[in-house]
Order: sequence, then structure tokens, then C-alpha cells
Amino acid sequence: MNNPVICPVCQSPDTALWANAMDYEYFSTDKLYTYYHCHACHTIYIDPVPSGELKIIYPSNYYSFAGVKKNRAFQVKEWLDKKLFRKLLRQIKADKINILDIGGGTGWILDNIKKTDPRINITQVVDIDPLARQKAEDNGHLYFEGRIEEFKTSQQFHLILMLNIIEHISDPEKVMQSLHDKLMPDGIILIKTPNTQSLDASLFKKKYWGGLHCPRHWIIFSEKSFRILLKELPFDIASLKFTQAGAFWAFSIIIYLSRKKLMVTGKERPVIYHPLFPWISSFFAGIDFLLSLFTRTSQMFIVLKSKENETKLLSRSI
Repeated sequence: MNNPVICPVCQSPDTALWANAMDYEYFSTDKLYTYYHCHACHTIYIDPVPSGELKIIYPSNYYSFAGVKKNRAFQVKEWLDKKLFRKLLRQIKADKINILDIGGGTGWILDNIKKTDPRINITQVVDIDPLARQKAEDNGHLYFEGRIEEFKTSQQFHLILMLNIIEHISDPEKVMQSLHDKLMPDGIILIKTPNTQSLDASLFKKKYWGGLHCPRHWIIFSEKSFRILLKELPFDIASLKFTQAGAFWAFSIIIYLSRKKLMVTGKERPVIYHPLFPWISSFFAGIDFLLSLFTRTSQMFIVLKSKENETKLLSRSI
């Protein structure tokens, strides 16, 4: 009998095979990858982690490297993002604001943020793509090529963005610990990450769930497992809410139809560039907004603040 594959978050041995999957999105490799599910905390994770395959599984046409096409779906997303960033930036009482975007690619999200607040000062991207550097720097962002684990700086940031990135990391606890010194005492970390406890994750488990983003998502959290992760870290959750994940629905549906030979996808036209992708994403984004009123959807927005800062605020209020 094989030894159980221990959960990387809660260390429980109560785990089971969840799915076998390939890169049906970009077709970067024809390897088969195995995902497991932890019954104790509902984490879904890949084993073994393909950490030595980064240059293969992140092709040059990967969406954050290549930038995004400003179709109608993107314009709606951009409007929603601006609304969120304005709300977050209002919490920061500083004359100049420094922002770190981990996995920010060409800096297109930072471009959007710059339009929302004139106080934006330093904008720093950390990413593994050498081709994204030029565009990021042309748009006024600092760029570090490499993993966040390798990024050394004495600069501190008021806002650290981890938008759809923590699930790409093999040791999220170590990375989160390293961010403490990079965060201003009253700073904010914004995390956007998939949630395994959702309707679409359940529906597409035996087909292909878009939240796997195989083989680039390595540890995929539930609300419960994310709270477990934070127990040993110097951060508190200021807010956690579930939001739309129209893109996961679109990946799931298009890949399902493609595997049934009812749609055409492939290396030359990854799923994200399929002409129906923005329309399916937009439709199911609306469905998710309705679902989020009474259940968990497959995307979480989490705002973290330093425990020291939370303690100071509490003592002042007392």
C-alpha cells in the first residue's frame, strides 16, 4: 500500500487522489500531473511539484507575460478592479504610496492602479519572465526577474499585490513570512486566489476544473486551509470575501467541449485566446456574483494586515 501524500498545509495524511490533468490551456507539455485533495482542510495540491519546469510550463504567450486584450470583458474587469483599488488605497494614509506586484508580468495591473490615485510613487514588479521586463520598464515600473523568494530589497511597500500568485508557489508559508519585512507597518497585502469549495470545482472535478490551471497551480486553498496557513504568520485577515471566477468557468467549459471535439484549441490558440472565452467569462462572472450572495464561489479576495498594526489599532480603540 502506498504511503499517503501528506497535505502541504495542515500536514494531514487523510488525502486522496482528486484528478489527473494535463496542460489543456497552453499545451506547453504533454505530461500528466496528479492532484490530491485533503479531506481535513480541503486543500487541492499537485504532487510532485514541477518546480524545475518553469521555463516549459510558462510559455512566452502566457497571459501575464503577453499582456491582455482590452475586449469588453476586460473593460468590465478593469472597472471593477479600479473600484476595489480605490477602496483599498483610501485606507493608506501616506503622501506617497509604494506598491509591489508579485507575478505582475508587464505591469498592466499597476498601470490600472496608477490611474486611480495620484499618490502612487514606486511600482515594483517581480516576475520570472525576461520578455515582460521591457514593457514594464517602459511604463515606469521597476522590474525584478526571478521568484519572489529571490527578491531582496530594503524598500518597504504600502500595498503588496498577490493576485492569482500564491497558488503558484511551492512553499507559501515561507514566502508570506518573507513579505513581513517588505510591508510598511500600516500596509496591506491583497491576495486573490482560487477556492476549492465551490460549485464549479465540484461540477468539473472528473473533467477539468479551470481552477487547477494545470500545471501552474500547485497549492489551491479553501477558506479553512488559508486560515490554517496564517496561524504561524505575522498577519491577520482584515477581510475575506468570495468573488466571481468567470475565467475558471470559461476554462472548464471550453476545455470540456474541446476534449469532446466540439471546439478547437491547441498550442497555437490557447484557451484564454479563444474568441468565446471573454463571452463565457462575462456570463459566468454575472452568475458568480449572484451565487456569492448565498454560497462560496471559486475565487477569494483576502486583505491582510500586520498583526502588530492590528494590535496597535485595538489598543488605541480601548
